[in-house]
Amino acid sequence: MKCPGQDSRFWGAEAIFESKCPECGGPIEFFKDETSRRCRKCSHKVLNPKMDFGCAAYCKYASQCLGGDIPPELLAKRSDLLKDRVAAEVKKTLGRDFKRIGRTLKLVDYTGKIVGGENVDPAAPTLAAYLLALFRPLREDARRMAIDILARTNAPDEVARDVLSILDSIEQEDTPGSPGGRCLSDAKNITGIEEALEQGLVLPEEVARMIRARILTESGRGLASQVLSPRVA
Repeated sequence: MKCPGQDSRFWGAEAIFESKCPECGGPIEFFKDETSRRCRKCSHKVLNPKMDFGCAAYCKYASQCLGGDIPPELLAKRSDLLKDRVAAEVKKTLGRDFKRIGRTLKLVDYTGKIVGGENVDPAAPTLAAYLLALFRPLREDARRMAIDILARTNAPDEVARDVLSILDSIEQEDTPGSPGGRCLSDAKNITGIEEALEQGLVLPEEVARMIRARILTESGRGLASQVLSPRVA
């Protein structure tokens, strides 16, 4: 079954048109249902300028439809939509546990700051940061629930695998092998040290040693100093 408007039986004269290559200015002839063509002059792959790619932001079949040619801005939008869906599912599961919801939002915030500094794809570590909240009150069923949430929110298989790998390494207290896992591990440890200081479970003079021992990334160490230094001054 074709997308509406892509059935050639209903095409008119406007179904074939010419556009210019944004790289070299050479002419490119498009059929209206083609997602992209390569410029004959410079070989640059050009997306069909008259095709509406808006559905790619939410359709789980977009990669098959577009053949991998999803524009970067739509890929970013898809990531944001997935993050919002997973966040909503986790919050629904936690119910009125506002303390844990607040802690999770802080963990997500710290993870985002660290992955940004490390130039790491934020998708998997951000989703794992949300789903990690399930492992404390619901440890036995948490992994199954995480899998269910990722399936319900149409997380791509590769992203889902990365998320579960990160969660497994964090829960088993292994040193995460992936860059995203190390970023989440750092965010989790910063949050933990921060809470221990607030509760008087850690002496201020111990914090520098804990940062050296537990924080794995340069961006994590920078964030730890920024967050924890005012508390130990």
